[in-house]
Amino acid sequence: MPSRSVVKLLLVFSLFSAPIATFAETAWLSDVLWVSIRSEPSSSGRVLKVIQSGTRMEVLEAPDGSSYSRVRTDAGLEGWIPRRYLASEQTSALKIANIEAEKNQLQNQIEDLEKKYSDLLTDKGDVNGEILTLRTDNAELTKELNRIRAISSDAIDLDARIQEVSEENANLKNENDVLKAENQSLREYNDNQWLLAGGGLIILGIILGVILPRVAGKKRRDSWS
Repeated sequence: MPSRSVVKLLLVFSLFSAPIATFAETAWLSDVLWVSIRSEPSSSGRVLKVIQSGTRMEVLEAPDGSSYSRVRTDAGLEGWIPRRYLASEQTSALKIANIEAEKNQLQNQIEDLEKKYSDLLTDKGDVNGEILTLRTDNAELTKELNRIRAISSDAIDLDARIQEVSEENANLKNENDVLKAENQSLREYNDNQWLLAGGGLIILGIILGVILPRVAGKKRRDSWS
C-alpha cells in the first residue's frame, strides 16, 4: 500500500503535467507489472483486461482534467487506463529485450557469415586442389600428345620406307620376270640346239651308214682285182 506522500506526489504530477498523447498516438505501458483496462475512466469501471508492462497500444482520447486515457491495443481491445502508466517510449525492460533480440539476430548473422566464410575457404581449398589436379592432368596429356606425335612421325617415316621397299620389291619382281623370260628363252634355244645337234648326228650316221659300206666294198673289189 503506497504511503500518503507518494499518493500526493502522483496526484500533483497528474494535475500539473500536460497530456502525453493526442489522438492516434502510439504509447506503451510503463514499467509496472500489470495494469487493468477499464470500461470507464475511473477505478470503479469494469475491468476489461489486465495487460502487462511494455504492451504497445494506440491513444484514442486524452480528455483534459481526467487522469485516464482511452486506448486501443494491437488486438483491437478499447478501454480506459490511468494516464500515469503510459509512456511515449518503450519501457526499459522492453528496450533491453529488443536490444537482446537484435543482438541475438546480429550474432546469428555473424555466425552465418563466419560459416559462409569457412565454407568459402573450404571451397577455395577444393578449387585449388581441382586446379592442381587439372594442371597435373594437363601435363600428363601434353606428354602423351608429344609421345603420340613422335609415334605418328615414326609411323609416317615407316610408311615412307614401306613405300620405298614396295617399289624396290616391284622393281625386283619385274627384273625377276625378265630374267625368267630370258632363262626360258635360253632353255628353249638350248633345247633347239640339242635337237639340231641330235638331228645332225642322225643324218651323219645315215650318211656314214650309206657311204662307208660302199667305200668298204670298193676297197675289197680293188684288192681282188
